[in-house]
Amino acid sequence: MGTELRQMLASAVNGARIHAGLSFSRLSDLSSIAPDALAELLEGQADFTVVDLAAIAAALDIPITRLLPASTTDDG
Repeated sequence: MGTELRQMLASAVNGARIHAGLSFSRLSDLSSIAPDALAELLEGQADFTVVDLAAIAAALDIPITRLLPASTTDDG
C-alpha cells in the first residue's frame, strides 16, 4: 500500500472517529485493535487490512465504504 493511500485511509478513519465522538482509546476497545497498532495505523506508519477497516467501521457503526477513498481514475 502506498504512503498516499495509507494517509488517506488514516485521515478518513480519524475523521470518522472524531465525528462519532469516540476517543482514541474507545475506538481501540470497540474495534479490538491494540492501542499501539491503532496508533501506527492512524499515523500512517502501518498498512490497514480489510479486517482492520471492517472492525473500525463496525465500531463506528458506519459502512466500510465510508472509510474508502473515492476512485480518482477514469477506466472508461
